[in-house]
Amino acid sequence: MSSKRGRKYRAAQGFTLFEVLLALAVFALAVVGLATAMDTALQSALEVRERSALRAELESQLATRQGFPLNAEHLTIEAKDNRGISVEETLTPHPLKNQKGDEIQNIKQLTIKVTMGKESDTASILVNAP
Repeated sequence: MSSKRGRKYRAAQGFTLFEVLLALAVFALAVVGLATAMDTALQSALEVRERSALRAELESQLATRQGFPLNAEHLTIEAKDNRGISVEETLTPHPLKNQKGDEIQNIKQLTIKVTMGKESDTASILVNAP
């Protein structure tokens, strides 16, 4: 009878050192995987935020220039003065002809380029700029 009690006592003692280390290794792998996934998700969210800010700034500049045309041929807004977004606006003559083949005067191409860090976006429109 004493041998039965001895076996029960040994089985109820707990986990071996190897089992504990194995469980810790599995847990560590899971934590590393989760941390990697979180980092990737945060980087993706940051890129989407930057692209959204660039697109909003580009659309804002286009709307402004449609109402208030650029007087100079080139305009630069530094990033430090504009929430970290630099803006470059360029106005170049754009030859355009009507149906009769006559050149239309004062038509220029406005190109706006916005940049934030490594991301950039560009748009062009034709404007009547005397």
